[in-house]
Amino acid sequence: MEKRVDPFTRTPGIAGAAYIDTCIADEIINNFTSEESSKYVYKITGIRGSGKSVEYGNVIRALKTNKKWLVYPLSAAGDAVKTFISKLSMESFIDSKSRVTEVSSSVSASGNVYVASGKGEVSVGKKVSDNEHFYSDEAMLTKMVAEANKKKYNVLVGVDDISKTPEMIRLLSMIGSMILEGMHIYLLVTGLAENIEEFSSEKNLTFFKRADELEIKGLNKYDITAMYQKLLKIDAVEAKKIEEETKGYAYAYQVLGSLYFGKQKNETLNDIIPEFERIMFRDSYDLVWKSLSNGEKEVVRCICKTKDGKAEDIKKLMANAASYSVYRSRLINKHLVSDEIRGYMKLRLPHFDKFVEIWGE
Repeated sequence: MEKRVDPFTRTPGIAGAAYIDTCIADEIINNFTSEESSKYVYKITGIRGSGKSVEYGNVIRALKTNKKWLVYPLSAAGDAVKTFISKLSMESFIDSKSRVTEVSSSVSASGNVYVASGKGEVSVGKKVSDNEHFYSDEAMLTKMVAEANKKKYNVLVGVDDISKTPEMIRLLSMIGSMILEGMHIYLLVTGLAENIEEFSSEKNLTFFKRADELEIKGLNKYDITAMYQKLLKIDAVEAKKIEEETKGYAYAYQVLGSLYFGKQKNETLNDIIPEFERIMFRDSYDLVWKSLSNGEKEVVRCICKTKDGKAEDIKKLMANAASYSVYRSRLINKHLVSDEIRGYMKLRLPHFDKFVEIWGE
């Protein structure tokens, strides 16, 4: 009997056999490795579960296999600068450690000497320490990156799910300074749009604010349908029905694909929808909802109540219609709603209206 292995996954940053290429990783890799490109920084944005970490991981893994690159993924938490210095110092061509030199001399002592009496060998030792604490972290880091560049290495720093902290501001500031010096150091980050936007208020991070931002939007419906056909071994009509439930949302695509793969033969798509909603509500939508302000939540509730999301109807339901434009912009910036059709607001997450109905009050 053939062993069945679920090709879908819910592990963050991994797409597995069900991966659908958005071409974002390819664009970043091509620009970073091209001698003609002058792009040193990329920001990947998108709503939670859109596949940001997957594209980030593809870039990291691809450049790690390139002998011309030194790749250092750093945690968004903790002291990123110290970690970066520690990782660089482990390279064989860099010696950033304290150097201790011991100078010894042996003399023959005879007679009454204050260091010794009688005849014998006396060892006189002196230790001189060249300690890196005499230098700032920035000076040390700049020196090591320069050394890597001399060895013909490009240096890539990656931060997944970035957020504004004093340590991260410090790291970005140092990287920006090194880029201005002409060093071959590159930066790739992922994050929610609102978290990345928080760095805009930092005056010394203009390079980061102006860097290329690539948004991961919904997966292509034709690609999803084709992948469902291939991995679930079903016809196009059934595959399209499943695709329509996902709205192109990457996490929904993986979850629903996994549930359909594991369903009983007598079960239908409708039979697994309740479990699909439970997983989406618990693992994704709860976090999305908690991240919204009261005003944003009000607009989302009004969108759900209008059914078709007509702007005029939404305003009529709001306590303060004058605030509509402000919250509309924020929700679009957070990739939660789209305004592809003029005068209408559409939720981008599948079954999110159901979540709002049950848990949104």
